[in-house]
Amino acid sequence: RMRELYAERRAVLLDCARRRLAGLLEIPGVDAGMQTVGWLKRGIDAERVAAAAGKLGVEVVPLSRYALGRRRMNGIILGFAAVEPREIRRGVEQLAMALEHCRRS
Repeated sequence: RMRELYAERRAVLLDCARRRLAGLLEIPGVDAGMQTVGWLKRGIDAERVAAAAGKLGVEVVPLSRYALGRRRMNGIILGFAAVEPREIRRGVEQLAMALEHCRRS
């Protein structure tokens, strides 16, 4: 039951992201799990995105917080397993607004 629930939520996230976040964020195909990485397009800073998204009620974590060394990984961690599909849709919309704001600034 839980595996099916997570699969449904993952599918909602991927579908919404494909339609609304194209050109801003790329989510590689994920087959399992409770969270995934979204790779930011060049010129969009993960820390700024996390701050802007947080102001809109969406929590994402910059991947660079988990990396050691000089290589900066410009991505964000997106959790989906604990979030209802309706909230995933809302969150993707809010995240799109944060990404667009960070791209312009």
